[in-house]
Amino acid sequence: MVTDRACNHLDAFAFRAREFPNELYKFCIMIRMRILAVDTSSERGSVCITDNDTVLGEIRLASSVQHAERLFRSVEFLLASLPITLAEIDLFVASRGPGSFTGLRVGLAAMEGFASAHHQRGAGISTLEALAWKTGIENELVASVIDARRGEVYGGMYRRVSNRLVEERPPVVVKPELWFASLPDTRIYICGDGALKYRSFVNRPGWLFYDMDLYLAVAMAQMAATVHCGPLEPLYVRRTDAETALEARHDSVAGPSPKSQKV
Repeated sequence: MVTDRACNHLDAFAFRAREFPNELYKFCIMIRMRILAVDTSSERGSVCITDNDTVLGEIRLASSVQHAERLFRSVEFLLASLPITLAEIDLFVASRGPGSFTGLRVGLAAMEGFASAHHQRGAGISTLEALAWKTGIENELVASVIDARRGEVYGGMYRRVSNRLVEERPPVVVKPELWFASLPDTRIYICGDGALKYRSFVNRPGWLFYDMDLYLAVAMAQMAATVHCGPLEPLYVRRTDAETALEARHDSVAGPSPKSQKV
């Protein structure tokens, strides 16, 4: 278990994460970090427990069962199957979005409750960042795209350099045609359920659709162990004024849809 003294050392090292990611990573695995991570951002729920770089157990779910019900059943099953208790978990991690608001709220509240009850730390991970991290692609641009429903997507662009994830473009929520049109004409790996749904837009030379499973709990645990995390709070992605204006201009040029035209 990580002691208070070890946590203080983590604080001292955390500010060096950007400049010396390998040093911080080696320090984290040296002190043994047991992590419980849950992803409730979509229908593809996942829960895992890791011990440093080892995945002790993972559960993947794709069902219509309520998030709260499947989350607690999954945690209970993992703990019953492994020689570990909640009291031995050093860090409680949850997806903070973007994604299903109801699902995110359940996961964040559960991890916050566990962390508080056992006097341990909690951390939130961006689902867009977790997607980019899970590809394992280094020194290349990776565009994460999540289906936001209602004809929109969440998008973000990143580059992984060693154990550091660099944000090349901040998260946005926008129409898919505008998101893909905004991407540069260079080599980009494009991943996520939004990329799958709107794969027809992945059509420029150098753009590569990256096919992978979208269960993110293990990737989130890995990121949390390398200090790529935020608070246990929802990550709200809103349109900027520039994006709203761009959509308005796009709609004006495209003209009204057939459904909106008067007969």
